[in-house]
Amino acid sequence: MLKIRITAVRQTVYTDLMAQYENPIEHTCDIRQGQQWISVNGKCPEGMCPAAWTSMRKFVESLAHGKGNFYDGWMQNPMSAMISCNDGFRPFSFYIEAIQEQKNAVCEAPDEQQTQQQLPTSSIDLRVQKLVTSLGRHVLTRKQIMAIMGLKEKSRKSFTDNYFKPTLSRDLIEFAYPGTPNKPVQAYRLTPEGLDLLKFLTQK
Repeated sequence: MLKIRITAVRQTVYTDLMAQYENPIEHTCDIRQGQQWISVNGKCPEGMCPAAWTSMRKFVESLAHGKGNFYDGWMQNPMSAMISCNDGFRPFSFYIEAIQEQKNAVCEAPDEQQTQQQLPTSSIDLRVQKLVTSLGRHVLTRKQIMAIMGLKEKSRKSFTDNYFKPTLSRDLIEFAYPGTPNKPVQAYRLTPEGLDLLKFLTQK
């Protein structure tokens, strides 16, 4: 697969729309112009904004699999795309480009492949597994997930760093309201990949 470089090119701020429609928000976005991330195997890179990743995910995955030339000649570089995040008040534009082809992996023997299929959780942190099983098939806020896991509000930062972000980076959870990433009470649900993991964990 191809490695994909994601560059935060420019942010546009619609102050008139913010004044007319948005409730005051103290902190909105940590992304800086010129900031870059590298996506490997089409996965969300660490530190990427979840809302921005929702907008660009399908393009990154396509480029990672060598499929470019979106919309029949849209970009000068056919193996690239220009995508904006879904914040209607202060969208960031991201330039996405394929930069490097990884070496072909050596084919595994059938018994090795079978072992990996039998143990899909071997490379997944136990804390990630716990969050997945705690969320289950529900749609819950971060506070509700913490309560189910027996974590108090003062543990919020630890929960975010050790449970939430690693699970999000593996594409196991997603926004329940992707169109409004800054929703005051955002909720989360398992992705299809997360549901597959949940099924395995509950059948063990």
